[in-house]
Amino acid sequence: MLNSDIKIFAGPDSLDEYNIEEVYRVAEIKADGVPAVYGARTVGLKSRTNFDKDNTDKGFMGYDFEAIMKNFNIFGHGGNADDLIPLPTVEMAEKLYQDTGMIASSEIMLPAIQLACIKKSFPSAPFLVWNSAVDQLGWHVRQMAGFAKEHGWMVGLKNGKWLGEEYTISETEDFSGKTSIETVWDGLVNYSMLAPEVILIQRGCDLPAKGEYRNLPIHYAAKRTKARHLDKNVQLYFDPSHSLGPKMRDQIVEKTVEAMKMKLNDEQYLYDGMLIEVGTAKCDTHQHVSVEEFTELVACLSEFRTLSGRREKVNV
Repeated sequence: MLNSDIKIFAGPDSLDEYNIEEVYRVAEIKADGVPAVYGARTVGLKSRTNFDKDNTDKGFMGYDFEAIMKNFNIFGHGGNADDLIPLPTVEMAEKLYQDTGMIASSEIMLPAIQLACIKKSFPSAPFLVWNSAVDQLGWHVRQMAGFAKEHGWMVGLKNGKWLGEEYTISETEDFSGKTSIETVWDGLVNYSMLAPEVILIQRGCDLPAKGEYRNLPIHYAAKRTKARHLDKNVQLYFDPSHSLGPKMRDQIVEKTVEAMKMKLNDEQYLYDGMLIEVGTAKCDTHQHVSVEEFTELVACLSEFRTLSGRREKVNV
């Protein structure tokens, strides 16, 4: 029998005091009378290509930037984890979890600082931490996995931005060998095996053949990678926002539904969940779907998939 369960993490590209209200609206979305969304994006530090903290349109570094810089200075002058000041988005994520049960999640760029702050608010509650697509270092992932093991968190592994080989939209399951991006993904899985739950996050690749996509989807590379780790119970999520991007924003609902129908085999769907940008944000807002469009997406998915909704809350 085909396992149809699916978990959705939804929210803005980066969380702040202005869009947190939209996350609470997302938390109210239901399917078959029960909460439909499993977790929320609560990212506080951005992995920008260009460091420009004063350009709010293209250089926004995240709501936690000032606190992160203070903590960076504390570590640099001999301080320890107990001396770190709280990160604003982590405090908002803690309240969100207490209010709604939505699992918080965040991209991690500075593991020692960010994870030490997160564990103060989530010492025994679930949390999803993932690497940036431009950070494919195994030791960063190993550090994340160590915290995940200690506190019961999940570790997400985003594929890198650059594939390294020719790869087209007409890719097939008959692709011979293994792309370089799969080799790195496999390595990150091995680095992350301390974690209770490991999730591959497919967010597409920046390739000449991408056309209007922000990053060309690599569904079959993701399928092959997941298949190689079935014995480890590794899950696979799709990130349609970074794949379709602003030029195909009006197709995000349609293309996401198509992806969620793909199958690994006769017993499993290919994707176990998704990480999608919803609402508005100070950067990349043009690749977000609106709360209304996301509600439509949830309704479409509920017709053929079982939305996992929330797990039972744990006191934090």
